[in-house]
Amino acid sequence: MKKIAIAIGVLAALFCSCSQDITETSSVGSIAGSVSDRTTGEPVATVNVSISPDGSQTVTGSDGSFSFVNLKPGDYTLSIRKEGYTPNTVNATVKAEIPTSVHMTIDRIPASITADKTLLDFGESLTTLSFTIVNSGYTDLAYRVETGGCEWLSTDPEVDILGYGKTATIVATIDRSRLPAGDNEANIVVRSTSGDGNVEVKVVAVNNAGASVNTLNVTNVANTTATLNGEIINPGQPSYTERGFVYDTQSTPTISACINKLSAPVTSDKKFSSNIDGLLPTQTYFVRSYIIQNGSTIYGNIVSFTTSQQPTTLSTSAVTQIGASTATFNASVLDIGAPAYSEKGFCYSKGSTPTIADNRKSVSGFGAGDFSLPVTNLDYPVTYYVRAYVIQVGETVYGNIVSFKTNTSPVVVNTYAATEITSSSAVLNGSISQVGSPAYTEKGFCISTGYYSPTIEDTKVIVAGTGEGNFSSKISNLEYNTRYQFRAYAIQDGAVVYGNTLDFSTAYTQASVSTSDVSNIGYTSATFNGIIAAIGDPVITERGFCYTTRNYPSPTISDKAVKVSGIAAGAFKIDIQNLEEDTRYYVRAYVIQDGNPIYGEVKSFDTGYAPIVATVAASSVKQVSSTFWQATFRGVFIDGNPTITDWGFIYGTTANPTVNTGTVIPKPTTVKQTKYNQDYGSYITYYAIEKTITTLIPYRTYYYRAYVKTSLGYIYGETEVFTTY
Repeated sequence: MKKIAIAIGVLAALFCSCSQDITETSSVGSIAGSVSDRTTGEPVATVNVSISPDGSQTVTGSDGSFSFVNLKPGDYTLSIRKEGYTPNTVNATVKAEIPTSVHMTIDRIPASITADKTLLDFGESLTTLSFTIVNSGYTDLAYRVETGGCEWLSTDPEVDILGYGKTATIVATIDRSRLPAGDNEANIVVRSTSGDGNVEVKVVAVNNAGASVNTLNVTNVANTTATLNGEIINPGQPSYTERGFVYDTQSTPTISACINKLSAPVTSDKKFSSNIDGLLPTQTYFVRSYIIQNGSTIYGNIVSFTTSQQPTTLSTSAVTQIGASTATFNASVLDIGAPAYSEKGFCYSKGSTPTIADNRKSVSGFGAGDFSLPVTNLDYPVTYYVRAYVIQVGETVYGNIVSFKTNTSPVVVNTYAATEITSSSAVLNGSISQVGSPAYTEKGFCISTGYYSPTIEDTKVIVAGTGEGNFSSKISNLEYNTRYQFRAYAIQDGAVVYGNTLDFSTAYTQASVSTSDVSNIGYTSATFNGIIAAIGDPVITERGFCYTTRNYPSPTISDKAVKVSGIAAGAFKIDIQNLEEDTRYYVRAYVIQDGNPIYGEVKSFDTGYAPIVATVAASSVKQVSSTFWQATFRGVFIDGNPTITDWGFIYGTTANPTVNTGTVIPKPTTVKQTKYNQDYGSYITYYAIEKTITTLIPYRTYYYRAYVKTSLGYIYGETEVFTTY
């Protein structure tokens, strides 16, 4: 579509050539009114105003004003309503060409508060109850909850704000440790802080319980120590004067029959504890808490616990006097334990974790200190693992493991298959199944691209560490789609020992990208969209879009190209600005892999063009009554793409009014016209609009302008100015 570009002066001329086609309205009247608060006299905004029998509706502005125009002469009823206020009506008579003034008042509905209960009965055991309050008014209600200073009663919340027409829950809690004996009463008052009323709820509770204590589980139990724990359930009346614990190996300890009595300080904390020591390992004890009230002893429940044994500790030392088939094992008992161990010795095997089920050698003697054992008939060359042991209460306790190797032996090297192979890297794997004697001093891998077994004279990769076991190394910067040969090696006593030779080939996977439909298309902007289905191997290094306005549906990065940060798979997009209006574009997504571009499919789209709107100077500006002036607003517009959905005028007493700051006159009468344009050699279709306003205030300077609206927003004409004096 050919782009439209018409000067504002041409639009004004077009309007003048067609204004005689619009018929002016006559023989009608209007109503201009206002609404204020009956109590304060202040204007009330956003009041709904309806008129009958006409059926029209409007709302008051920030100054409380409203108006109805083009009314036939006759009697009307005006009705006003607003949430939180009492509705009101008034009658008015409309005369032709003479504005009718109406002033109305409206009353605010006061707030109030009620509750769903008048009594909370906690009885002898309850500690928490609740009730619900309701704000039946039409304004938010600030309130506070009062308990008259009652020390055993509390509420949540204590202060809050309740929205109009809303409910809230008040939770009441009593502290029975502070509750006096017998029957108790208190009052909860929910009071409005603004004086809009209050509600009162009575609270009753009974305390008939005597003093009581509970024995809790014993904690921190070790072989000779433990922590005893108790909790006061009810302090009684009068309150208890002493608390503590008694314990014994018999099942029912008392103050007069126990191993020991432990008193605990009397504090406000209900829970109390005492630490004890000097206990016997593996012994079962019985404990219970007690309190003394008014000279009488009250016991809690009985709890039992058993102390743990004290384990024997020992350490295995380095093996000495190593020969081809002999060695001496060494160890030390650091603590004999409780009860004391009954056997000690060594166990050894060719496996890394020997137990007494393997080769077991006992050593005579008891008590703490060093001990040793000469061993014969060992295999060679073999690595052995050995550790000391003791038997305590039928259980085996081991020391640490040490190893040694008999006689001289070669290192054994193995090569395993490469793993984690990519286009430019791989993990090489090998193992040392025997470290040799003397032990090897270096291990690693050698690699080449030739069809032969590589040596350390080719590419060598050293792997840190010694000893037996698996080892690996990741190598990078390989060539993709290439076959490599490799093998593990170790250096023992200056000589290279190789493992078996294996091979692998690096990979290459092509990236995949597609172009999605263009979105958010505007006059000079759009959003390009694409999807990366696979980042490839080697992975992509760049992504983006290329586009062109040429008639070639295959844009490349040599045309206009924009990069999009990131290289992850999935959807990606970018917002493009500064496009040309009314222009067809071709676009496609791309990625760069290994320095080469890979493209998605081509998508095309057309940018829009903005409509044109002009404001023409007001006409028929004149006084029509002692309180009002009139003026005829005029304008012209030409449609665009996307098409216009609304049009009209905006006016006010401040410069450059908008739909948010001025008074809007939507969709006035339009006249469609066609005129030949010599610049383009074709006919132009345009629309003239006009609206007469009869309720203008005298001695004011008014600003107005025409506007149109599309799905992309509002477009305004220039501002015209006139005065009513």
